[in-house]
Amino acid sequence: MTNWNLIRGVEGKFSAQDIRRNILSYIIQNHPASLIQSIEKESSTYRIGLRGENSLVFDWKGQFVGLDR
Repeated sequence: MTNWNLIRGVEGKFSAQDIRRNILSYIIQNHPASLIQSIEKESSTYRIGLRGENSLVFDWKGQFVGLDR
């Protein structure tokens, strides 16, 4: 199980709160009317499934990487 309060990454420690804030900010700005259907944590990415749309892919810091069609 992941400790969502503190995560160690390649570049040191960072807060899971920062990751969530980055992802949430991106979705609010770029997909304001979308509903989140799923959230998957993979080895080096987060995949956010939007209902009726493509999934959004974010890196381990919560920065947008691209779409998963």
